[in-house]
Amino acid sequence: MTTPTRKRATAAAAVLGTAALVSAFAAPAGAAVLSPSFIEPTAGAKQINLVGFNDFHGRFLDADLFAATVLQAQQGFGEENSLVISNGDAVGASLFESSIQQDQPTIDVLNTMGVDAWTQGNHEFDKGIDDATGRLASATDGPDLAANVTLADGSHPFDTHAIFEVNGLKVAVIGAVTEETSALVSPAGIAGVTFGDPVEAVNEVAAELTASNAADIIVASYHEGAPLDDAPIADNEQSDTFRHIVEDTAPEVDAIFNAHTHREYAYDAPNGASTRPVIQAGQYAENIAQVVLTVDASGNVTKSDSSVVPSFDTFDAEEEGATNPAPASIASDPRLAEIRTIRDAAVAEADVLGAEVIGTQTGDLSRGKDYEPGSLTVAEDGTTSGGVVTTGDNRAEESSLGGIISQSMLETVAATGRDVDAAIMNPGGLRADLLDNDGQITYKEAATVIPFANNLSVVSLKGVDVKNVLEEQWQLTASGEVPSRPYLQLGLSENFTYIFDSSRPRMDRIVGLSINDEPVQPDETYNLVMPTFLAAGRDNFHSLANNVGVQDTGLIDLDAFVTWIRGETSASPEGVTPDTKRNGFEIVGLPENNTFVAGETYTLSVGKFNLTSLGFTQNLSIVGWIGQMELGAQTVDLATPNQVEFTFTVPENGISETSESRLAFLASQSGASVSLPVIVPPLVEPTATPEPTATAAPTATAEPTATAVPTATATAAPVPTATTPAADGGDLATTGSDETAMFAAIAGALALLVAGGAAMLLRRRAGSDA
Repeated sequence: MTTPTRKRATAAAAVLGTAALVSAFAAPAGAAVLSPSFIEPTAGAKQINLVGFNDFHGRFLDADLFAATVLQAQQGFGEENSLVISNGDAVGASLFESSIQQDQPTIDVLNTMGVDAWTQGNHEFDKGIDDATGRLASATDGPDLAANVTLADGSHPFDTHAIFEVNGLKVAVIGAVTEETSALVSPAGIAGVTFGDPVEAVNEVAAELTASNAADIIVASYHEGAPLDDAPIADNEQSDTFRHIVEDTAPEVDAIFNAHTHREYAYDAPNGASTRPVIQAGQYAENIAQVVLTVDASGNVTKSDSSVVPSFDTFDAEEEGATNPAPASIASDPRLAEIRTIRDAAVAEADVLGAEVIGTQTGDLSRGKDYEPGSLTVAEDGTTSGGVVTTGDNRAEESSLGGIISQSMLETVAATGRDVDAAIMNPGGLRADLLDNDGQITYKEAATVIPFANNLSVVSLKGVDVKNVLEEQWQLTASGEVPSRPYLQLGLSENFTYIFDSSRPRMDRIVGLSINDEPVQPDETYNLVMPTFLAAGRDNFHSLANNVGVQDTGLIDLDAFVTWIRGETSASPEGVTPDTKRNGFEIVGLPENNTFVAGETYTLSVGKFNLTSLGFTQNLSIVGWIGQMELGAQTVDLATPNQVEFTFTVPENGISETSESRLAFLASQSGASVSLPVIVPPLVEPTATPEPTATAAPTATAEPTATAVPTATATAAPVPTATTPAADGGDLATTGSDETAMFAAIAGALALLVAGGAAMLLRRRAGSDA
């Protein structure tokens, strides 16, 4: 392994080194140049070149290109005049090839590249404090920094800072991790560990360095950052946490590196009478963050430049599609060859480890597909084959795989004791089908399905925003434009169902949704499990930003999926069974306010009751109920295989004991069902005709008086008033009092279907907490 050419000074937990004059930051005010290119040295000037990166997360498959970018950023200044800083989360939530080997390949690659300082991120604590201070700290070729982490006795398990000799000056790097780390990892692994205010910790060390004249330049490396790209602190949408970092970090600190939020920004922030650079490089080895400080003869900073620079995309300038090739002068660096050797050996080992069988399956678990009309073969039980047009994925279709992944997330997170209600999965996170080639599922096959290694978050949302997240499946960008994929179908856990009407206006298309068979209430809070990518509101699911809390579980989606597959296989030799039930049905023709009137005739179009995954179940009949009245069973015409119509007249004397009830539909072959609270006419018994009163016998001296014939009267059935509570963008209704009877009727009908070979209405896996 190549030895760095610069001399590394001793790192320190509290003891400060040789005295030196701390710089007075004197850069001119104004924004930094944000051009995404390398900063070139200024001839004749004394400069400190700082190269940072953050949230690498084990993305080492293109590490030679990333390393070439880091090395190129140092060429004009000389490596002896440069520092390379990892600003946290170098490991954890990694690609399969790295995570399966405890991220050792990633650490080896970054050591070879020449990382000087390793600030701790929250993912460095994924396996607990002992792993972070032991295995990981021993593996890195440089000081591991976290000034705000203390043990029960008040000691620091990591160095608070490290001092480096760079271009004749003493440069101190102070590291600090997000204060939220304790909420982002397993509590058992960090018992007795305190994650303090990172700004207070940095300022305390900066004050000690200043008082002892131990450093000429001070750099703060925070594993914490802004929630938005390219937004300076003046932007009111930035978080209080980020504002605290920018405004309250001691003025003696000359540059601030950020991380954790996976954002890209570089600008000069006010620092007393002057400014200082604040920068973050994004994520996943996509960019580097470069800061160049120009100093005078006394070591005072007189100027700063910063830039977020994209990584090289190829070593071959002639390669088709190449837009940012590495220069030939850097391509021959022997460290790149060493990095390729590490990578190739790790990939080969991962192939061996990935061959481990983790479970079994009874059929294909696939993404949504397109089918050629008329070419699909349908058996008597509704099983299908053939007709597939799309071999990849159709992200506008609900899929068996999306449901399975969502269910695995829900059950795995629930098993940790967290209070969770349902789970959702973005379709773009599913990168491959889990095909039933031999009945076995290998680790690598599971990893290929969800390769991004997202953590799982629990997002707390009011019911109205749960509804609006589903509304945003019909996509608009933040600027109000329709993107290239105008609809994205979320995968949902099996207990999360909904009804929609695509003919209605935007944000009013979800007409009903239920969790655990209970209608979602607008003002109640629901805890939804999802990947961090989705939790951040990506893929234009903007309403997730209205959350009332987000908790990172510390679980990686792949690990959760693998654990779930093993559990399913342990519970049943058949293992994972394909999801046959669609969560969302379309119903068109509902009356205003979902209010039905006695004597009126209605026609409801019921559609989208089939999945479109490989081998999906074609439903051959749909059964309906409204309150206690059966709407009958409609046979599905295979010429229109995903739509039927129900026409019915509401009886004059009503259909329910109360004015609130449920409209429900059951797909007979798959067992999928949905229901919607509605207002219905209550049953009215006709008023009985009174018996006529007997007339007294006339006397002989008077004519008898004629007695009026009594008239029979009936009380008209009252028209109920809609009482559905309104929510933003639509109605979320309350549960009807006669739903138990209605669902008992559904269960009874389904029992007959099951006897005939149909699937169970509500499949419950053994051991599920959902």
